Amino acid sequence: MRGALLTALLVLVSLLTATAAVPEMPRFRVLDATSGLPSNVVRAMLQDAAGYLWLATSDGLARYDGTAFKVWRHDPNDSGSLPGDSVLALYIDVQDRIWVLSENAGLAVLDAQRRRFIQVPVGSVAKTDALHTLTGHGDAIWLSDLHASVIRIDSAGALTRYALADVSPTLKDTPVVALTFDANGRLWVGTPDGLLYFEAGRLHLAPPPLDKASIHSIAAVGSRLWVGSTDGVYLQDAEGRWRAPNWGPMFASGNLLLSVADAGDGEFWLGSERGLWRTRQERPPVQIPLSDMHHGVSTVSSLWRDTSGGLWVPVYGRGLGYLRQDWKRMAVVRPSDGGESAYCNVAPAAYSGGLWQLNRIGELMHLNTSTGELVHTGWQRHELRGMNITTTLEDSRGRLWLANMQNGLSRLDLKNGQWREWAAHEDDAVPLYGPISWIVEMPDSSLWLEALGVLQQRDLESGRVLNQIVPGSHGLDGSRVEQIGLGPDGRLWLAAGSGVYAWESQRRMFVPISDLTGTRAYSFVPVGGNEVWVHRLRGLEQWRHSSHGWKRVALVGPQHGLPAMESLGMQHDAQGRIWLSTRRGLWRIDNTDELQVRNFGLRDGLGTQEFAEACLWMAPDGVLVGGTTDGYLMLFDTAMPDPAPFVPQLRMETVSVIRAGRRIDLPVDQPFELLPNDRQLIVGARLLSFGDPLSNRYSYWLKGFDTGWIDQGSSGTREFSSLPPADYTLLIQGTDPMGNLSRIHLVTFRVLPPWWRSAWGMSVLTGSGLLLLWGVAWNYHRRLRRRACLQLEQHQREVAERASLAKTQFLATLGHEVRTPMTGVLGMSELLLETPLDTRQHGYATSIQAAGKHLLRLVNDALDLAKIEAGKLSLERRDFDFHALLEQVVAMIRPMVERKGLRFVYRLDPEVPQYVHGDTDRLQQILLNLLINATKFTEHGEVVLQVAPGQEQACLGVRIDVADTGPGLSEEQCQRLFRRFEQVNGASTAARYGGSGLGLAICRELATVMEGEIHVDSELGKGTCFRVLLPLPWVLAVQHAVAVMDAEPSPCSNPLHLLLIEDDPTVAEVIVELLRVRGHRVTHALHGLEALVEVTLTRFDACLCDLDLPGLDGAGLIVQLRAQGQFFPIVVVTARTDADAQRQALQVGCDAFLRKPVTGEMLEQVLTQVLSAPRQEADVDTPKKGMEWEGPGSVTR
Repeated sequence: MRGALLTALLVLVSLLTATAAVPEMPRFRVLDATSGLPSNVVRAMLQDAAGYLWLATSDGLARYDGTAFKVWRHDPNDSGSLPGDSVLALYIDVQDRIWVLSENAGLAVLDAQRRRFIQVPVGSVAKTDALHTLTGHGDAIWLSDLHASVIRIDSAGALTRYALADVSPTLKDTPVVALTFDANGRLWVGTPDGLLYFEAGRLHLAPPPLDKASIHSIAAVGSRLWVGSTDGVYLQDAEGRWRAPNWGPMFASGNLLLSVADAGDGEFWLGSERGLWRTRQERPPVQIPLSDMHHGVSTVSSLWRDTSGGLWVPVYGRGLGYLRQDWKRMAVVRPSDGGESAYCNVAPAAYSGGLWQLNRIGELMHLNTSTGELVHTGWQRHELRGMNITTTLEDSRGRLWLANMQNGLSRLDLKNGQWREWAAHEDDAVPLYGPISWIVEMPDSSLWLEALGVLQQRDLESGRVLNQIVPGSHGLDGSRVEQIGLGPDGRLWLAAGSGVYAWESQRRMFVPISDLTGTRAYSFVPVGGNEVWVHRLRGLEQWRHSSHGWKRVALVGPQHGLPAMESLGMQHDAQGRIWLSTRRGLWRIDNTDELQVRNFGLRDGLGTQEFAEACLWMAPDGVLVGGTTDGYLMLFDTAMPDPAPFVPQLRMETVSVIRAGRRIDLPVDQPFELLPNDRQLIVGARLLSFGDPLSNRYSYWLKGFDTGWIDQGSSGTREFSSLPPADYTLLIQGTDPMGNLSRIHLVTFRVLPPWWRSAWGMSVLTGSGLLLLWGVAWNYHRRLRRRACLQLEQHQREVAERASLAKTQFLATLGHEVRTPMTGVLGMSELLLETPLDTRQHGYATSIQAAGKHLLRLVNDALDLAKIEAGKLSLERRDFDFHALLEQVVAMIRPMVERKGLRFVYRLDPEVPQYVHGDTDRLQQILLNLLINATKFTEHGEVVLQVAPGQEQACLGVRIDVADTGPGLSEEQCQRLFRRFEQVNGASTAARYGGSGLGLAICRELATVMEGEIHVDSELGKGTCFRVLLPLPWVLAVQHAVAVMDAEPSPCSNPLHLLLIEDDPTVAEVIVELLRVRGHRVTHALHGLEALVEVTLTRFDACLCDLDLPGLDGAGLIVQLRAQGQFFPIVVVTARTDADAQRQALQVGCDAFLRKPVTGEMLEQVLTQVLSAPRQEADVDTPKKGMEWEGPGSVTR
């Protein structure tokens, strides 16, 4: 009895399968506030000529382009905004204008640019707040109000009111609730007291019983007119005949018909107070569950079927639903147990059709894939209760194999209900490694199963294990097994990490399939006996077998739209198309005629895009069954054709550019121009295909810039940062996921050249270029002349520099050569003056000494000038007694002034500090030069020296004025007074007064080095005043040295034994005599070697050494003396005037530095100083502070 029942059920299932492929279970894509929908209350929907979907909502007018909503709302401060946010009705006329009727705000029309609303006044015939419905035909707009009238607005804006009372007095207070034009252009008017129509310029009552019916809605769909009333539904056919369907009362009071839309297959969608319905010929309409949209109120007030066949369904308070045109070919059903599992829950009834399911009480159920109905088979076992299935197989002998997590492997005989189990601990046990993923029946009456890489071959009848292969054995490399299945050659094939293998039963091992190995294969499916498809990461490969082996004939990869990803299952349909289940949805590859790759995901009705592993099966009737990770089953009718191709609309959304630092919009419907400095041109287009808008693709081609089409992917916007000047044509094309191409949209624009590339600009540039060439030629000749002048100036400067260098070298050499004989002149004259002489002889000697000192002063001035030019003049700054220095200068100059019969005046301001910080010698030199000049040029009157403190800053600086009553100077003479070798009246001044013309020049240079300045104020006949301003810091506290001369006798008070090393006999004789007359004993050595011998034989108290010695020079001799342990004081006596001589001498170990010529007093002072200083043995390489002596009576430390 049970077997007969099962047989009858199988026959019934096969019959149902022949009539319907998969259950009709529409799944809506929902748009709500999170998608940008302004309100979940949508009262009307229409589509304009461009393809945009317009929605009248309770919170504004919205336009949808498939990706985003654009919303118009009321702004009290903008007269061009939407009159009211609550939109009651919507109409699009033949000119594609948008008419809106707002609650309590009246009628308005949106301009062609879709920017501003124009209010349409109707106050002369109706109250604005009473307007209720809106429609139109041709150029006329029709309105209805709640005061029993219909209003017509013609193309000129004239208003005509038609009162219902003119038809019947009983209608004078009846509101008009519906207005619709039928296919013949007749206006139908619905009221609660009957149906009327407009014809021949007046209203008429409809035939009974519609003339008394309470009308709530009128819808014209094709040639049919649908009328919803409190009695039910009425239909008018194309011939004008009225009828009431037998199911019409289903839509009476409580479920009033509100809207109708064509379903595209001869049926209709109905929207009512209780939801969405679908007609079935003369059978009662079936209610369509709105899935997640159905919560509480489910009123469907309006419906719209767009140009691509998709259905738009607004559900009151929930949002806007969209149903694809091809919704019939996919169904998603819930398994009977309602559980979720990571394993495959697809149990194909391979030979009987449909699917096997287990419920919670352990009953085996049969799922009809055509109707979605579950049929009880009558088989129930406690072992099936709560069984967690991993994979199943219905074999050719009518037995159902169940791989499960409870006992491993079970088998149920569908004919007699016999049950058998193979547990993990019994004979012929299943693998212990994990759940079974694959079960495959082979033609040789064997069964293969795989569990985490372990394979078993079992006898189909007894279930006995024939072979067991563990990873790494029987020809396998141990990599993960991805799939096992029947190959095209009838053998068991296996896809693994290193490719595809086949089982050779005679050798009892897997062998690699030639050319199909190398990289991991995830899945395969044979097509016939000589073809197989293999999927790898790089793509889907089609292989064909011939006498030469396997050859790849096709590869579909990322370049064709198939991403690099793992596949979880593969099947092929009757049309030769390949289906892949992945974690990124279901993929269809059609390589029969033209390659097409299509993805099916959430927007196609799937609950999740992630499929379970090894869970894809193709039923004999062409239904593809797949299990997803959320526990649902996908049923896909592969035999159902794709929707008919159509041409989707492509519309320009935006064109903008950055100009002058801000982005501005450009026209999207006409050519435009870009200025030379415009940047970042953005062009945005939108493909108005609503099936899967996120998968729409866009291609751009800018002629003259691109070399071909540029794929922009899903982004409809392209940006050009900068374009060269030219005329451009931009081609834009969109493609929807089904491969439907839009028409190519052309955008023409021009990028203007900068002014210099325009016609007039090129003319200006040409003229400017010619002018520039002339200017360049003229400038070239001018530069040649200038270069010649510069070369001449450079040559003259080089000559002058060489002359200056030669002069400096000459002066240095002259100073050296003069100082040596001057030592003899001054020394001998000093010795001669110390001998008994008569008056005449004493005068001669005194004149010789004075002339020598004058000559020495001239040489020193020349040397100072050379140092200044070379930048080597250094100052020896120290604290000194400024008053004492002034007294010394006064003492020296006063006798000279008085000898000329002049009066000398010395004024010292009491505020002048006694001690300052500076170079005493250079300051004394400036004072003496100025005073000597004043004395020299003054014949009568006085010479004045006046000293005062500086005025610019406290405790800093002194001011020295030297004035005379001489002849004075003119302005021109004052300007050249401080030039070198310059005197007031040239040769006449030199002849009369003498001098070299260097004194004042040196004074100014010295003052400049001391960061001061000298000014002259003079007028002819009134004398001259020189003012010296020196920024000498004041010393307010001075540590006075304790005089020890009385406490300790001078070292020179006793005779000394001195060593003199000098190669010039005259200089040596002078120095020896100057020292001997003072009681000292002197040993003279002509050169260094003789000196080295003397120091080894005799002990000396001190040494005087010249630097310029024959053979071993003075510096080398000092180093040798220090190296031999001779640490007596050494005084260098030289005629050198260069600045490096003193530094060199101090570095090698001398104690004092004395420049020639010398006097006895100078020698006595220097010896006293060096012998009084503390002595210590020091490293000869260590520079130390020494003493410098220059000129009679001057010493600096």
